[in-house]
Amino acid sequence: MTDTAKPKEDDQNLWRALYTTDGGWSPAVAFADHLSFAAPVLSEVDGTIYCVHRGAREEGGGEKVLPVRWTSFTPASVRPYETALDEAAAEPLPKDATEQQTAAWQAKVQAAADALDQARKWTPDAYIDDVESAETPALVNDGGTLRMVFTGTDGYYTHGDPRLFETELSLVDGEAEWSRPKPVTGYGTALAPALAVLDGKVHLLYVDLKRDRLVHLVRDAEGNWAPFLDDKGERPQTPRVDIRQLRREWQESEDGMRANLSLAAHDGKLHLIRNGFGMLYPAVFDGKTWTDDRCLPGPVPVEQGKGIDAAFSYRTAALTSYDGKLHAVYPSARTDAGDALRHCTWTEEGGWTRPVVLEGHDSNNTPALLGFREGPAEGAREVLLLVHRGIDRYVPPVPPVPPAPPSIADVVSRGTTVTGKTVSDHGRGAWSRLRHDVALTPATLKDGKKAVIATWDAVAEYYWGWWWYRDGGTRFSTVRVNGGTLWIKKPSDKNFLKYADFSGGAFSNGHLRVDVLITDLEPGTPGAGPARERKTDRDQRRPQLLRPPTESARDPRHLLNKRLARAGLLRADEPAHT
Repeated sequence: MTDTAKPKEDDQNLWRALYTTDGGWSPAVAFADHLSFAAPVLSEVDGTIYCVHRGAREEGGGEKVLPVRWTSFTPASVRPYETALDEAAAEPLPKDATEQQTAAWQAKVQAAADALDQARKWTPDAYIDDVESAETPALVNDGGTLRMVFTGTDGYYTHGDPRLFETELSLVDGEAEWSRPKPVTGYGTALAPALAVLDGKVHLLYVDLKRDRLVHLVRDAEGNWAPFLDDKGERPQTPRVDIRQLRREWQESEDGMRANLSLAAHDGKLHLIRNGFGMLYPAVFDGKTWTDDRCLPGPVPVEQGKGIDAAFSYRTAALTSYDGKLHAVYPSARTDAGDALRHCTWTEEGGWTRPVVLEGHDSNNTPALLGFREGPAEGAREVLLLVHRGIDRYVPPVPPVPPAPPSIADVVSRGTTVTGKTVSDHGRGAWSRLRHDVALTPATLKDGKKAVIATWDAVAEYYWGWWWYRDGGTRFSTVRVNGGTLWIKKPSDKNFLKYADFSGGAFSNGHLRVDVLITDLEPGTPGAGPARERKTDRDQRRPQLLRPPTESARDPRHLLNKRLARAGLLRADEPAHT
């Protein structure tokens, strides 16, 4: 049952997928932040799905045991976010919506979509205090209580031998809390637990390394575990196991049992799958007696005398009831489909079907299966959830590089340039000055969209004698003009808003020119009236007022009116120059 040829394992990502009878299997999705050393297990209580798995080896306190983690997800909690996204997407957008209105609508829809994605995430992994297990635990919904049985080897009760312990999840002061573990079995050895509910009672099957048959216990209303007894007060004969192989595996393996038992209730009976000699064997309990069946069939028929028609696995199969059938998913020991899981079903009339390969669902561990209902009560659908441990560590895809914003190189045509008046700002003592102006040129981009080229042209000068001269600097002084900022006040705005930074231009011989492409100005009418002055501690910066000339609609310069009329008042600020 142990694949000794496989290398020592570490923690890998868990993956999940959904199955419906009509739609088949969905693609596998990684739990990006959920790592597991071994197989996971699933259960559902009051609409919340729980997943329990073991952590990484270096976190373990013993040779075989590892800390146990858990995470949960409540499908119903997602519905308000789905409704919010539907409402945001359904909100009509006017046909004549402006770019700003369109951008606001898109931002609202994207925010609702992001909130939905966040709501769909499972809770972060949390450790369960005082719970370390040598193998994957067993979970069951015990009448509305989530109950777990796990294999411990450390502590007073074990003396180094594997024993079974139980813990349950409850709310304490509004917080989910696992109870202190207590022993299920006494002296002796017990491992590979499997749990299921039949006729309102919790049944437990496990391996005793001193017996060649499984042990079958049942939990009573007082919380006590006792052997199951039939109508005659006798213990029914349970399925046989290869105890020598199991004992050797436990002693030699550092990972504990690799092929636990699987137990599920279906159509009023308990169904069991166990691994024997590398093959998967089912058994059925009808409430009184156990009946062994031949092994699960292989993927293709085998001619008589040329092999064994069986499902081979180093592990065991996950088992659950869904849509009138018993479903089993297991990792195969065959190499014809790589590491892909296999899926088969059972019915009373037809027995076990031949397994099919689950492409894109790769694992070397026993997966977990759970049937549950999702969606609003009036339209809920039953689905099958698969969670499995992956082969390789999940690496998130590199996000696509966002498209580069338009640039001057994307301009295919230009309109008539309108230039504001030249402004002179003087330095200390008026011995230096910067003469500058802002020009706007309507433009058309490659994709047909309209834009504006804002050009800042600045000249640094110094005063000598009775005249101003271009100031390109000397070996005794350096002139620096780094850039400026374009501020625009639309008629609807109270204040100037920053629209562009004039930076990156080359300053040479006292002259600086910077072109900036603006793509988000709205069409409108020209603003009017003088711009207010804004003072700073160092000097006074005077704003500019651009007044596009009045022109007819047929004039090619009408684009400036359409795209820049609402630009209103323009102001340019420049850094002090030395």
